[in-house]
Amino acid sequence: MLATLVASSLVAQPWVLGYHPTGPKIKVAMSSGRSFVIQTDPKGSPKTVARILQLVRRGFYNGQRFHRVESWVVQWGDPISKKGLNQPGIGEGGSGWRLPFEERPDVDFSRGVVGVASDGLQNGGDSQLFILKTDRFYLYRSYAVVGKVVQGMNVVGTIEKGDRIRAMTVLGSMRRARR
Repeated sequence: MLATLVASSLVAQPWVLGYHPTGPKIKVAMSSGRSFVIQTDPKGSPKTVARILQLVRRGFYNGQRFHRVESWVVQWGDPISKKGLNQPGIGEGGSGWRLPFEERPDVDFSRGVVGVASDGLQNGGDSQLFILKTDRFYLYRSYAVVGKVVQGMNVVGTIEKGDRIRAMTVLGSMRRARR
């Protein structure tokens, strides 16, 4: 009886078992030759993931730099960063298309989660993405979730401010992003 109760509570609360998105994968290849892979979550954040995949397929992120790197997070997605990190307004730019906020009450903001940066809690963002290098549970229900790093988290941990993205591609996609 107790085993049945525990099992049913785990099914009712999927975040207890961990976060395992099942959507298309995005490979982030860096100029250094290192790379990592993000598994997206179109079931949980359909509009957000659709837009990010569209930007990847258009080559929007190619050549951009990681403009924010802290002990707990890395961030990229500002096209201004292609010109360098000394540009006015770095970290404020985007694709020009505001996304709605898609709340994810079933996702803890743990190491490896990829989210959409925005100008405030529970606000939709644009094109800037972040990866948590450490757990940040206080961000729970505050930012839209794109997915999770499923390969190369060790690479994410070594990213330095200014590192350049050579190309982002949707794995298995017939269309390649422009370089």
